[in-house]
Amino acid sequence: MDLWSGLTIDTRELRDVFERLITHLEQTRGESVTLHEDYFYSMPYPEIYDVLNGPPSPTIGSLTETWDNLQGDKDIDSTIMFELVWLGDLLKALGHLA
Repeated sequence: MDLWSGLTIDTRELRDVFERLITHLEQTRGESVTLHEDYFYSMPYPEIYDVLNGPPSPTIGSLTETWDNLQGDKDIDSTIMFELVWLGDLLKALGHLA
């Protein structure tokens, strides 16, 4: 078995994936999407990736709060990387639409 050296993701390819998924969402759901759930379980970082020590206790998140956090003017330097986490929460909810 090979030693794990990490997953490298080309940001251009990631952008292509986002574009494909958003295009599909617009084609199948229209220009706006309604999420019917608000609260969700969230696993704390960095414990979420420590699979050798058992699962951490979940916290509760809110999709409404997450969306609010992503909108509007803010200090981009202080939140930009965490905004990827918030976007991930929304993407997960959108992915669960059936």
